[in-house]
Amino acid sequence: MKLNRVRRRDLQKAAAVNVDRLSQLPSDRLSELPNDLLLNILERMDTLYAIRACTVSKQMQKLPTSLSQIVIVLDRHQLARQNSVVADVIDKILSKRSPQITIRKLKIKLFLTPNACRSVGKSVGLAMATQKLDAAEFEIVTLKNSLNCKNADLLKFAKQFNAFLADCPEAFSGLTRLRLENLRFGESDIPNILSACKRLESLCFFECDAGVRSVLHVEHARLVELDISYGEFKIVGLDCLPKLQRMTYIWFFDESPLVLGFVPQLSKLSLANIRVSDKTLVLSQLLANVQTVNDLYLDFGSEKIWFQPECSTVLAPLLGQLRFVNLDNLPEECDITWTMFLLEAAIRRGALHHIMGS
Repeated sequence: MKLNRVRRRDLQKAAAVNVDRLSQLPSDRLSELPNDLLLNILERMDTLYAIRACTVSKQMQKLPTSLSQIVIVLDRHQLARQNSVVADVIDKILSKRSPQITIRKLKIKLFLTPNACRSVGKSVGLAMATQKLDAAEFEIVTLKNSLNCKNADLLKFAKQFNAFLADCPEAFSGLTRLRLENLRFGESDIPNILSACKRLESLCFFECDAGVRSVLHVEHARLVELDISYGEFKIVGLDCLPKLQRMTYIWFFDESPLVLGFVPQLSKLSLANIRVSDKTLVLSQLLANVQTVNDLYLDFGSEKIWFQPECSTVLAPLLGQLRFVNLDNLPEECDITWTMFLLEAAIRRGALHHIMGS
């Protein structure tokens, strides 16, 4: 994640340099370029930089409303200064667009503040009702980062998000990706989110839960990717997710943390336990209903082995599709002999292609 943030900052700096260079070109040179080429260039930038670039030529001033990709993803420092600007820009771009121009990608990162969220939600909801929008993503961040959030903050932020959802149902009904952080929901809130986001394909919860040691049951017809990291759930049950392909779960507690129900397309499973525990996970029980996993990632960042070795004949039927195994942060005492039960189970079915360990 840190590398992604660094890369994003580098790309934004490069985009700013390109904007400055573009502004130094004579306006008659710009007017010679076809709009398709100019749009292609602009869509490689963050949309705020693209709008800035469009101020250098009269021909380009009308181009932002023709962008097929609208991406505004600022870091926390930038967003703190420009959150209201983001809301204003989204409103202006979406309200002046021709409905004949498809929005292939809409991605917005926004602080969870009532006025900005409501403005963006209403603008996006209207666009979804009147225009063609292929993919839409909200990343909602809180004013406090996770290290500074107390229980009261988590509850307050969840209440604000629920108000946002209730106020802008049209926007959420068309979302395909949603990333949330630092929210402590009520028991029915997460099912309500899943019900409202009918087109949702990717959902990420970071430091989100429904209370300490709460139980979450997940059902959704279209969800392909689910990432739940650092929440304080006791159990997460994937009850019915017919299209789920990728699951990431990082948990605190020592009970059986994940229950895989109807997930017939699950192919990539990433698990990490970050708290030292005396209890171990039984892999054959976890995968009892799932024989489709081909990519398995296990992180032992707690420096504690949290699943127990098993007989390869028991695991083999469950790992018949396994192609890649990544065992990360293995304790020093775990040598190749410890991992053999996993290797033997996969090799027994002639499945394993690649294994990594660190």
